[in-house]
Amino acid sequence: MAVGVLPSQINGRHHKIAFDSDTEVESPPLSAPPSPVGAAGSFHRPFFCEVVPLCDLYTVTHVILLPSSLRTAYSPFPLRNAVTNTDGVNGHRTKPESRHQFADALTNLGLGPAEWAAARVSVFTAILPSTDGYVSRADFLQLRLQDFPFPISKIRECVEPLRKYTSYKVSSVSVSSEDGLASVIEQAAGVIQWADLEASVSILDLQRYLLGLTQELRDRLNNAPWLTSHPIPRKRVALVRGRPNLTAGGPVYRAARALGLDLVIVDEEGHWLQPDTEENRMHREAFLSTDMTEDAGVVDRIIASITRYRLPVHGVFTLSDNFFVTVAKVAEVLGLPSSPVSAFETSVDKYRSRLLQDSPGHTARVSSVAELEALLSSSSSSSSSSSSASNTTTNPKPAFTPHYPLIVKPTKGWSSECVSKVTHPSDLARAVAKATARHGSAAVIEPFFAGPEIDANFVLLDGEVLFCELADEPPCAADARDAAVDATFSPEALTLPSALPGEEQEIARETLREILVKLGFRTGVFHVEARVVGSGLEYADVGGGVMDLARKEREGDGEEEKAKAVCKLVEINARPPGYRVSVPSRHTYGVDYFAAHMLAAVGDTERLRLVARPFDHACEGRTRGTQYWSRLVYIPAPREGRVRWPSGLSPCEELKRRRPDLKDRIVVAVDYCVPGEKVKAYTDGARTYVAHLLVCSRVSRRDAIEIGDEVLKAFRIEIEED
Repeated sequence: MAVGVLPSQINGRHHKIAFDSDTEVESPPLSAPPSPVGAAGSFHRPFFCEVVPLCDLYTVTHVILLPSSLRTAYSPFPLRNAVTNTDGVNGHRTKPESRHQFADALTNLGLGPAEWAAARVSVFTAILPSTDGYVSRADFLQLRLQDFPFPISKIRECVEPLRKYTSYKVSSVSVSSEDGLASVIEQAAGVIQWADLEASVSILDLQRYLLGLTQELRDRLNNAPWLTSHPIPRKRVALVRGRPNLTAGGPVYRAARALGLDLVIVDEEGHWLQPDTEENRMHREAFLSTDMTEDAGVVDRIIASITRYRLPVHGVFTLSDNFFVTVAKVAEVLGLPSSPVSAFETSVDKYRSRLLQDSPGHTARVSSVAELEALLSSSSSSSSSSSSASNTTTNPKPAFTPHYPLIVKPTKGWSSECVSKVTHPSDLARAVAKATARHGSAAVIEPFFAGPEIDANFVLLDGEVLFCELADEPPCAADARDAAVDATFSPEALTLPSALPGEEQEIARETLREILVKLGFRTGVFHVEARVVGSGLEYADVGGGVMDLARKEREGDGEEEKAKAVCKLVEINARPPGYRVSVPSRHTYGVDYFAAHMLAAVGDTERLRLVARPFDHACEGRTRGTQYWSRLVYIPAPREGRVRWPSGLSPCEELKRRRPDLKDRIVVAVDYCVPGEKVKAYTDGARTYVAHLLVCSRVSRRDAIEIGDEVLKAFRIEIEED
């Protein structure tokens, strides 16, 4: 339904226009002289509005303000005087209305006349949930509208987390007067101000703009409730290890605040979040100073800190890999939601997790080079004995037999640190020495699985997959057939969504879900790395130097290819992916893993379901629920030395300034280093990164990869040798 008079073309041309499927309006001639523009705060611009039932969950009202110069005697709404608004629901302020209620309603949100360009077309959209309910998260619109293809000037969310929202029914009567339209703005859960349009926009283009905008809103909101049907009790969650800086921790703290969760940090004395400053209070409710030494008493010390706190804690979690088992034990003692301790004990031990899919005799664990030599000698002797002696044992344990190429890595470790690919027996001892030197742990020796590598991220609730995404990790230096033992498995990029065939994606999802559930992981967020062995695709030059997955050239029909594909686990991380890898998922799918992780930790299953809803976009060649193709690009340090910013801009900002053609394609750009900081080319055998950038394409996956490659090529960072 549309109300008001819309000139057929803003520049004065006269056309017939349709406001809806069954109403046509002939626009009047624009011959009347314009009225003068009123003072600040007054409303002297002609406008019209359109009410759209977006879906079962929401109604939206679009309001279009035309340039002030077109105000004529045909202004659609009479101005009313001395009308008092006594509604005051949904937390909106109430006050006696002036003669320009609509302008005042927008002004109260910071969207009033001072923000309008008088000579352009201004567009606003009010979002109104269709039913009553309780607010699941305060920044819902910010999350669901990120990277919206129509430029946004401002978003105002008018609700608070956990508070009840009372629905407001919009009808033709609601918007038939200025004070009625003001009430729509005042009772909206959120209001969006779009970037102004040129005054010369044609009515046809304006109609197309509104249709496209409405469809995009529908794809983002029609499957994502903002409200819950039941009251949401306020809960408190403890984060063990409070993240090293605001860059890494910001997404966690912001999500907690938006969810209405009170966040308590448990960490060492001297942590940056400990001082009780105004800024730190924005990020956490309290800081519990605790000795975090990783010894036998750390569980009891964390429990003591939490139980001494003056307020109840309803959940506990960590994002630090070396504290998974510790925090699971804390949760078990305190009776808080958590997966079993045994599940974490297996997941953090790469030898035990490898045995979940092991072939007999293919995997071994050694604590030193001497132990390796003894194992190889024993295996050689066992093999000789078994071939010459009679069979006296029913089920003899198979001897370890190295199958090259193989992987050597610490049983405890992360970020591809000290992981080696060994293609020749002479390099095995060197790889074991490197792995056992890291974290003081043993080394696991396991098969190397050739095939496309994937990141699989799960949101589970009692074993049910609420959300799962697969992302493709292109080959790294160690994947090369002739890779030396010093080549690294450090990732170079990540592409979303996966290009693997649907059948192979389903094999990967179900295989990895079964492993998680069998271990005891039934609820939470899990970041799993794996390879698809026997895939019908492999990385190749798809033209123009672009490397991507392409169909293998091999004999056999599709059924044979499908039968050969199996998913092999690389490792399980019982947490969301790291903050830089979580970025592509949040932007591409609209799913916030940190929010889901915290809701699982406090047992809030209703909201866990809500935050696991991806977008509803459907596009040929793209996984449903993705708003675009994206490419995460890692920028490695080119050399060792000290960082300089000659231009005064960070490298990411300098790139966007120098290459405006890339700027609009870069969704996120994060620098890791500051001037004067010393960086290494490698850290514990893994590449040192100085930045990451996320680029996107609504055109094609190939376009996203090409943009990512260009960003990597164009990125400049100056590092001086000491």
